[in-house]
Amino acid sequence: MKRIALILALALSLSACTALQKLQTAYSIVTEATVTPTQVVVAANAFDGLEGTATQYLVYCKANLTTAICSADTRRKVIKAVRIGRAARTQLEASIASGGNGPSPIYNTLVTAINELNTTPAITGAPK
Repeated sequence: MKRIALILALALSLSACTALQKLQTAYSIVTEATVTPTQVVVAANAFDGLEGTATQYLVYCKANLTTAICSADTRRKVIKAVRIGRAARTQLEASIASGGNGPSPIYNTLVTAINELNTTPAITGAPK
């Protein structure tokens, strides 16, 4: 009976090691993935254009708070996406300036900010 318990304990510890190794591998893939400087420049330039449009939208809304497309929720969404995008762009530009590739998680954050801005009336305009 003791042998069976010992074998069972060893089997469980080995499977736990395998699970831990898989988790470490997945973590390494996610955190060590990079994107090329060209990809970063394209995304940063796309964000720059959207950032300018979003800024003009906020200027417009400051003078026209009562219009439907200038709702507080939409303005908050635009401000949040612009702030997140700026932070991600700044980090990516710093990594490229140092001569390396950009970290994939930060690149994905910039792309998410771009996608978020693309869904707002700041970019799409008022519904017709």
